[in-house]
Amino acid sequence: MKLVAFNIRFGLGLDRRVDLVRIAETVRDADIIGLQEVERFWKRSGMSDQPDILGRHMKEFYWVYFPAFDMHASEREDDGTVLNRRRQFGSMVLSRWPIRSSRFIVLPKLGTVGCFNMNTGAVECVIDTPSGSLRVYSVHLSALSSRERLMQIDRLLEFHRNAQANGGAWTGDGTHIDPIETQHLADLDWSNGEAPPSMPKEAIVMGDFNSEPESDEYMRMVGKIDPCFGRIGYLDGFVDSWTAADDRSGDRITWLPDPPNRSPGHGLTLDYCFVGPELGHKIKRAWVDSAAEGSDHRPYWVELDL
Repeated sequence: MKLVAFNIRFGLGLDRRVDLVRIAETVRDADIIGLQEVERFWKRSGMSDQPDILGRHMKEFYWVYFPAFDMHASEREDDGTVLNRRRQFGSMVLSRWPIRSSRFIVLPKLGTVGCFNMNTGAVECVIDTPSGSLRVYSVHLSALSSRERLMQIDRLLEFHRNAQANGGAWTGDGTHIDPIETQHLADLDWSNGEAPPSMPKEAIVMGDFNSEPESDEYMRMVGKIDPCFGRIGYLDGFVDSWTAADDRSGDRITWLPDPPNRSPGHGLTLDYCFVGPELGHKIKRAWVDSAAEGSDHRPYWVELDL
């Protein structure tokens, strides 16, 4: 199974061209794809509906999109009709296998003065893979400060650790002590004739964390290194796919500043795929696609033996 995380920066490449076809072709070989910075109805990208465009170019994939940022972009036509549109910016998951259910996690945001700041979030998908159900998260953390990112990671970890206690999109079979209520619920068919969806234990979190290896944010995800035992793989935690991989090809730089002089003037490692400790033993390979030119980020790939 191949996974890829890619912050596409609305398709704006280092060559200053917006090209979503280029994005689609870059990630098409994956089985599960986590995209960040996908937008709808922004002037800078031609008022395009990017999730729809990507979906039409990748017809073999199921997909889910949720905006973290949502603003008015509607217009009233001459006859009074409102053309309803929302200016949105968020994350997307595409999968070769059915996405059984999905949810959006609103991450904390702090108000700022001077520095631009905006809402970010995470998309959770339960995917029916040939090896069983997986929880997959496409995550975008704040670019602004470690303080904010640590708050966001804490929210994400809380969501992850409560996932099985919360259950799937709905729980229970509708059976009541009162047979009239049982029949009433069956007649309304709230479950659409389906069994309650699963909420699997195994989870994968991938995306743009806007923080470097061994930062406070990174250690919040994987834990600090113990002098005797190293990093401990707790069942409710995560391991870094890069350090767990049997084969790590090339360098780990996933973000490049726009030429000629955008700060800090050199590449950084900002994008990750974290997996549960049991999945960590199944990671065969991790690599960065250094040839990709469709964004200021590079796709981060992981191959698992599943």
